[in-house]
Order: sequence, then C-alpha cells, then structure tokens
Amino acid sequence: MTDDPKLWRDMSPEEKGALLLAHHEGKVIEFCRPRGTPDCPAHSWRAQRPIWTGGLAYRVRPERETVKLYGSEGGAWSYERVYFDTLCITYDLVDGEPDCASIRMEKIK
Repeated sequence: MTDDPKLWRDMSPEEKGALLLAHHEGKVIEFCRPRGTPDCPAHSWRAQRPIWTGGLAYRVRPERETVKLYGSEGGAWSYERVYFDTLCITYDLVDGEPDCASIRMEKIK
C-alpha cells in the first residue's frame, strides 16, 4: 500500500481524537498490523469496527488510493517486492473498491 502505518500507542492525543471523531461521524476506519508482525509480513489495511488497541495502526480510509502488487507468472503475489519478482500490477481503490479501469501491469527488472 501507499503509506506507513502508525501504531495507536505512538499516536498523539490529537491524532487519536481525530480518528475517534471520524469514527463518530460515520467514516470508515481501517486498521492493520505493521510490517514485520508475526503472520503478517506486509501490512494491508482492513475495514472493520475498530477495537482500539496499542499494537494496531489505524487510519480513515482514503477516498482514492493506489495499490501495487508484485509477483511473477505462476508465482505468489504480495504487496512487498522481493528480488525475484518480474511483474507489477498497479490499480486504484476508490472508497475501498477496486477501480477496474485503472489496472496496469508492467514488467520489472
């Protein structure tokens, strides 16, 4: 994804307040486990009812976001690029839904 997550425990009171206000106003709050967390090598945002815990990162879901997937023919795909990846698929999410008209694929070295 496009940004680095900030854990709840590392947020300032103002950042926490802004998230809580956005939640109260009905905006979609997403959470993720940061990179390197066991069973979650790459962060990916999920929209669920927030549980507000120090070990998770939170954000208001952006209206539009660009996503990149890396992989190779017949191989696994991931949000993290590794040395043997040969392809990159880029697409946009609009309000959390894929914009199929925005899908692009390119070869990478």
